[in-house]
Amino acid sequence: MGKTMIKVVFVFLCALMVSSAWAQEQIPEKPKVLVVYYSREGHTKQVAQELAKKFNADLEQLIDKKKRIGPIAFSAAGKDAVAGNLTKLEPLTHDPQQYEIILIGTPSWFGNVTPAVRTFITQHDLSKKRIGVFGTTHLTGVENALSQAATLLAPDRAGEIPSLPLRHRDLVPEVLPSKIDAFYQQLK
Repeated sequence: MGKTMIKVVFVFLCALMVSSAWAQEQIPEKPKVLVVYYSREGHTKQVAQELAKKFNADLEQLIDKKKRIGPIAFSAAGKDAVAGNLTKLEPLTHDPQQYEIILIGTPSWFGNVTPAVRTFITQHDLSKKRIGVFGTTHLTGVENALSQAATLLAPDRAGEIPSLPLRHRDLVPEVLPSKIDAFYQQLK
């Protein structure tokens, strides 16, 4: 009786281990998410960091090699954004091709996407990725900038790309989390 009981327990444990391994294979992994952003004043960076927490994502800050700080540089930056100019970026630390979902953030410069984000989008084939765009502005223009980004990403389905337009007044703890939650739901 003792040997029979040991055999039964052994068979039961083997079956349990096999079914447990099978169940683990059936549970899909969470998709890898990358949050890519450019931020001159820190507002878009704040949102990117919150999105990275929510999505358990890696962060990639785009570093523009062109000086964008100061009144003269700010004017030149606005002119570059309006003209749709590209810029030179520091090398990325993450390979966008290794991610399933990519969230791209930009401040709105005169209602336009920044040259850094425009450059990132044009340099990388993101056609097979799930994409979301987010942006910040003081007052107006962020919807237009996000529409531009979506059109650069997928001209034929730009209206289908989830977007998170934010004004600086939205970047407070009483407002931002609910807006991020809604964006998260759009991308799920």
